[in-house]
Amino acid sequence: MAPESGLRGLLADGGFRRLWLIGAATGVMRWLDIVVAGIYVFDVTGSPAWVAVVTFMRMVPMIAGVLFGMLATRVPLVRLIRFGLAVIGTTYAVLAGLAFLDLLEVWHVAAGALIVGAYWSSENPVRRTLICTVVGTANTGTAMSFDWATINALRLAGPFAGGALYAAWGVGAPFALGVVCFGAALILALGLPATLSAAARVSPRLRDDFIESLAIVRGSPVICGVLAVSLCLNFFGFPYASMIPVIGKDILHASPADVGLLSSVEGLGAMLGAVILTALVRPAWFGRAFLAGSFAVALGAIGFGLSGSYMLSVLALILAGGGMSWFAAMQSTQVLAHTPADRRPGLMGVLTTTIGLGQIGTLHMGWLASQLGAPAAVAGSAACAVAALVFCAWRWPALWRPGYREAAGEAAPDAPAPAHVARRV
Repeated sequence: MAPESGLRGLLADGGFRRLWLIGAATGVMRWLDIVVAGIYVFDVTGSPAWVAVVTFMRMVPMIAGVLFGMLATRVPLVRLIRFGLAVIGTTYAVLAGLAFLDLLEVWHVAAGALIVGAYWSSENPVRRTLICTVVGTANTGTAMSFDWATINALRLAGPFAGGALYAAWGVGAPFALGVVCFGAALILALGLPATLSAAARVSPRLRDDFIESLAIVRGSPVICGVLAVSLCLNFFGFPYASMIPVIGKDILHASPADVGLLSSVEGLGAMLGAVILTALVRPAWFGRAFLAGSFAVALGAIGFGLSGSYMLSVLALILAGGGMSWFAAMQSTQVLAHTPADRRPGLMGVLTTTIGLGQIGTLHMGWLASQLGAPAAVAGSAACAVAALVFCAWRWPALWRPGYREAAGEAAPDAPAPAHVARRV
């Protein structure tokens, strides 16, 4: 595509349009099945611990994101996305069938969560890498921002739709919707051109691929900074979301419906932030938008922890949600824009593993809340996130300085890996 084609140019391109619609079709289930699985498991077991176990099963595959990245360097990406969509559609079909036959058990849902989590862990090295391949580096920021705007819009509707289907027809109905959504996505994927399927250059052994990926990380101050910020924010910042029900009920004395609204306004902020970013983002501002979004998440979390007012909490969560969309969109964009074209799947896998490791912060937040109370835990952890972000901005100034790629001596984003990285070890 032409450099900086704009959103209209992106939507006119058939390849991008299919990849975006695949994200939209599957994104309906991204948030829906978390809610449905939690409701079902709690209804059956009455145990919050079991709900946490099933949720954790869905997140565990992210830690193995680097392996998904290595796989994506060896298998054509279009083939991988088709296979993944078919497997998840089949998984939902099995769960729906078991539910309608009244044979569904908790371990079935847990196993399904693990398989579904593996698909979502492949999003960065597969679908988003394909988006960058289709639109080119100059358009990646706009494409990722629009993709996240769509995902966050579905975040508003997905959980509500899942709860309504569950209440009306039982747990089988949301799983049946998953079959429809992933079936539609698979039909779209079958129309992707085979020219996008060329696998990246690989080394004979997985270990060598991993070493080469680390060499690229070490050689790029931007990627180092992005990974560091991602780890810090996922560990100290984002776990505030797990305390929304606790603070809403015990501190703000909100009704269950109002507590649900708190979670929804976070999604509203994320959608609005992504829309603004889609309209305004330019390549020269990728790094600054990434850092601005990161600070907005942390400051919004601090405001939420310190607020004793429902309306102030709403405003704080809108700020945090908007920051999250800037952070998430520019996170992928930065890694893709500063990685040699033939190593992108592997580096996106490394990014996914970094995100997965940061999820351990949720356990840290639970322990802090038990010791200090939820508000202090949220505010204190988010304050640590601010301090960590300041350090990252100081340690890796290439994140926010214009012209940093030339100053750092990095390769052009669509070029192959430099010789010292591309060599076969």
